[in-house]
Amino acid sequence: MSRPEPDRPARRPGRGRGATLLVLWTLAVVGATLVGMTAVGAIGSGIVGSAQRPLSQAEIDARLAAAPTAGTVLPGSARPPEPVTPATSAATTSGTTASGTTASGTTGVVPAGPAGTVLARCVNGVPSVVAVNPAQGYGARDEHEGGDRPRVRFESDTGRVEVRLGCQDGRPTGELRVDGD
Repeated sequence: MSRPEPDRPARRPGRGRGATLLVLWTLAVVGATLVGMTAVGAIGSGIVGSAQRPLSQAEIDARLAAAPTAGTVLPGSARPPEPVTPATSAATTSGTTASGTTASGTTGVVPAGPAGTVLARCVNGVPSVVAVNPAQGYGARDEHEGGDRPRVRFESDTGRVEVRLGCQDGRPTGELRVDGD
């Protein structure tokens, strides 16, 4: 007959299984973290590696020296618009119309008060809208009512601004009407 040993504690079933599950769970967390970090690293450099590398200061200087200066027209490209600055609100430009004829005109910025600006051109005393630049919070509509004086309407939640374009001494001008505010 065998007797139980009194000094030895009775073994509980499942105690070793809990420790094994804890170790496996920890390994899964570490593995998932490594996979995630590898994936994030691959996003920045591409899946198969990156063919681009940062430029050195010497390469940057060389590219800037070889870059065309402002106003230079590259072969095969369209002529860039002449810059218009507030100090020189009018600049003489030349362009080709849709019919292929050359038209000379003066381009200038017409302020629209708080609503923005209108870039307009006068050709043979007739104004035309080149671009409309509404200020933040304003929307704009370019309207031409069949006369020689186009107008631009700027609208916001607080009011409306209307600019009627004209030409004076060959330069674009505008009559401003503000409603609201």
